[in-house]
Amino acid sequence: MMKMLNRLREETAELHRELEKDNLANKIMDQSISLNEYRALLFQNFVAYECAEAEIIKFLPEYSSDKTQRLKQDLQGIGVESFDCPMDFSCNSEAEAIGAAYVIEGSAMGGMLIGKELKKCDFSNEIPEQQFFNGKRDSIKGWNEYLKFLRSREFSESEIDLAVNKAMQTFLLFGEAFKLDYTNC
Repeated sequence: MMKMLNRLREETAELHRELEKDNLANKIMDQSISLNEYRALLFQNFVAYECAEAEIIKFLPEYSSDKTQRLKQDLQGIGVESFDCPMDFSCNSEAEAIGAAYVIEGSAMGGMLIGKELKKCDFSNEIPEQQFFNGKRDSIKGWNEYLKFLRSREFSESEIDLAVNKAMQTFLLFGEAFKLDYTNC
């Protein structure tokens, strides 16, 4: 487990940092985000999570995540009705699904911090209570389950390589989603 987790952390660290730099979530952290920008951020996340989670579940049937559903609920709460903006992403093995899940589940810790700051943004009292960026500790439950799953297994070098490569592709998926203009989807 440790070898898998260490390689995932080490080999995706640069992509992770790059992704965080060019993200509307930074505007939540300094409370400069507008409601329209927040709507775009939710939509961008929805598209990426929906693509990745649909692929993960194909190879990890016990995988359980409600992130896509919570994003959709938040989007509907602020008037978004169209959710169709497909992106090209696939997993072809359990190892790849494990790599994609690393990114999806690992995002919960940052999301928890973002959720706490969102409550300080000017428009926060104009929107329903948020389900995705909610700032609650139980948001990291999936991450803990993911770590438990990793601990229960041994992984070959080739499985680790596949997982790392797919984790990197998953970060790139988010990078592409963060470039989307939700009004054009």
